[in-house]
Amino acid sequence: MSVCSFSRLLQLVDKQLDLDGQLEVYGHLERCDICRDAVYQLLRDRDKALFIYRAYRAEPYNVRHHIDEAAGSLGVYAR
Repeated sequence: MSVCSFSRLLQLVDKQLDLDGQLEVYGHLERCDICRDAVYQLLRDRDKALFIYRAYRAEPYNVRHHIDEAAGSLGVYAR
């Protein structure tokens, strides 16, 4: 890979390249900071751990503590 090719980088990330193609792209990544950054961004954007799914129109969960209950539980440890 002598020139930058986003489609080849995308194929690398999607694991669609054979061994020779992978080696060619990895050789290019050693020399090209822009493509290396592009691969990092692609991998980061596809990381499922970054996405938090939230149900729409869900009621927020409110935790209500009574002052008496909170003081009672602290009083046990204060002895």
